[in-house]
Amino acid sequence: MKVARIGLTPVKGTRHQARTEVELTRTGPVGDRVFCLVDPNRRQVLKTVATAPLLAISTSWSGGILTADIGGADLSGVPAVTGGAIKVDYWGRQITAQPVSGPWSAAFSDYLNRPVVLAATHVGDIVYGDSVSVVTTASLASLRVARRRPGAATDELDLHSDSARFRSTFVIDTTDSPYDTAGGELRWIGHDLDIGSATVRLTGAIVRCAVVDLHPSTGQSDLRLLKALPRDPAGEPVFGLQGVVVRPGMVRVNSVAAAPVRRTRSSEGALVDSRCRP
Repeated sequence: MKVARIGLTPVKGTRHQARTEVELTRTGPVGDRVFCLVDPNRRQVLKTVATAPLLAISTSWSGGILTADIGGADLSGVPAVTGGAIKVDYWGRQITAQPVSGPWSAAFSDYLNRPVVLAATHVGDIVYGDSVSVVTTASLASLRVARRRPGAATDELDLHSDSARFRSTFVIDTTDSPYDTAGGELRWIGHDLDIGSATVRLTGAIVRCAVVDLHPSTGQSDLRLLKALPRDPAGEPVFGLQGVVVRPGMVRVNSVAAAPVRRTRSSEGALVDSRCRP
């Protein structure tokens, strides 16, 4: 198996950008969801599903410089923390956010037609589940029959562009592997995935919301995909896996993704790998 796509977004809720490589630290992918937009009146982080127009905005974060194309205006600069930290709500839990200076808050406010503040956050704070997410090409291929809304050009899903709907860190190409079946990755839960020079421990399936029905570059609702997803025992729609980094390292497109293993210690204290059965 190998890595088919790497993706992240520096500003939560904006377009999920393809990358050629990413560094994984203990807290997650470097450069992913470094910033968020906050409703200053409600002290809440804006939710992607409720602010679909943000998906049309591309952002980049490199060398301490944040760039955002907001409504055709290309804004770039070094965001500096202004004032003290504030406590804000993110899906029912309190996180610390630090408002930053620069043109972005005003530009995002004009774009969304509501007051918002751009704020920096700690790595991993504004992730609904664990910091790394994985989907497979086999499971993506199983969704090709999903019905698009009237007027759409095709019923087919493109693995590279439409995988961005799931905003996953990695798309794993399972072609010609023993795991090349839809939903086959669910058997990886509890196992370690060696990917590039890093290792991710897969902790569970990801519960999905209506964001998957939105076009990943425009925010327009163009698919009835959520209803087509498999359900967990509680009846929740799930797709892909979440995980935590247990060995930091670099991952690149086409990096090898080894067969997942469950690592335990023998009575003598040695690590023992048990490969996940297909």
